Amino acid sequence: MKRYTYTFVTRHGKKDGRNWKWEFWPFFRQTKPAEPKVDQTIPAQFETELLRAGENASAMIARHWKKMDETLKPRYCQTRNRLKNVIQDCKKESSEAKAAMAEYEAAEKKFQEMSVPALDSRWRIFWLVLIGIAEFPLNGLVFSIFGAGQVETYIMASAMCLMIPIAAHFFGQSLCQEHKTGVDKGFLIILPLVILGALAVIAILRAKFFEAMKSQKLIGVTLTPEQATVLFIIINVALFFVAIIVSYEGSHPNHPLYNTLRKRLKESLKRFRKESKEAKQAARELDRVEHIYHRERQLREKSYERFLQEAHIHKESTEWLVSAYRRENIVARRGDIPECFKTTPAPVEIPIQLQHLDWECGELRDGAL
Repeated sequence: MKRYTYTFVTRHGKKDGRNWKWEFWPFFRQTKPAEPKVDQTIPAQFETELLRAGENASAMIARHWKKMDETLKPRYCQTRNRLKNVIQDCKKESSEAKAAMAEYEAAEKKFQEMSVPALDSRWRIFWLVLIGIAEFPLNGLVFSIFGAGQVETYIMASAMCLMIPIAAHFFGQSLCQEHKTGVDKGFLIILPLVILGALAVIAILRAKFFEAMKSQKLIGVTLTPEQATVLFIIINVALFFVAIIVSYEGSHPNHPLYNTLRKRLKESLKRFRKESKEAKQAARELDRVEHIYHRERQLREKSYERFLQEAHIHKESTEWLVSAYRRENIVARRGDIPECFKTTPAPVEIPIQLQHLDWECGELRDGAL
C-alpha cells in the first residue's frame, strides 16, 4: 500500500480517463481508448488492483494478530481458569467461615446461659498450685527428719504436694455438684479418709521415730514430739480444707455439662479463627488473581482493537483511493460515465480473524466470569 499514494492514484485516474496519451518523441498526442470503457460493467483493472492491495494489507494485519494471539489467548485462558478455581475456593472458605461463626455463636450463647463459678478457673488453678508449693517445705522437713536421703525426701514431699491439692480439688468439685453421681459420692467418702489416713500414718511414724526424744526444734521453736505431730496434722488439714474451698468455689454445680459446653466453645472458637483466617487468605488470593485476569484480558482486548483499527484504516484508505480514482477518471473523460462507475465499489472485507474476538476457553463458557 505504500506506493498507492493519493497523488499516484489520482494521476493514474486521469491517465486512464483520457482518450489520448503523449508520445515521447516527437511530443504530440496519440489517441487511445479510455479505461474503463463506457459500456464496461466489470470493475476497472486499476480499481481491482487497489482493492486487492487493500485486502492483502488487511490479510497481513490479520496474520500478525493471529501470531500474537497464539501467546495472548493461552495466557488469558490460563488466568481465567485459575480465577474460576479461586472463586470456588473463596466461596467454599467463606461458607465454612460462616458455618464456623454460626457454630461459635450458638456455643457461646449456650455457655453464657449457664451460671459462672464464683472463682475463675485460672485463679482456682493458681491457688491450688500455690497450696501445693506451700506444702513442699513442710513435708520436706518432716521426711528429712526420718533420715531419708535428699532425693527420697524430695520425691516423698512432692508426692504429698500433689496428692493434697488434687484430692482437695476432686472433693470440692464433687461437693459442689447438684446431682451427685456414684463417683462424686465415692470421692466425698474416700478422699478425706485417704488424706487424713496418710497424714495420720506419717505423724505416727514420725512420733515413733522420735519417741526417745524429749523435745525437738521445728523452724527454731522447741516442741515435744506430740506437739510437733499435732502441729503437722493441723497445718496439712488446714491446707487441705483451704484447697477444698478453692475447688468448691471454682467448680460449677453441673460440672459435666459446664465442662462440655466450655470445650465446645473453645473448639468452635478455634475452628472459627482457623476458617476466618483461611477465608481472608482466599479473599486476598482472589483479589490478586482477579487483578492478573483483568490485566491479561485488557492486554488481549487492546491488542485486538489496535490490529482491528489498523485494518479499518487500510479499508477506509483503499475505499477513499478508489473513489479518488473514479473521480479523476470521470473528470478526465469529459463525457459519459462508465457503467462500472455507476455502481458502489466493492468494499474491502475485514479478515474473519479480525471480525470477532473469541473469548472461549475450552470448558469455560463466555460470560461465566
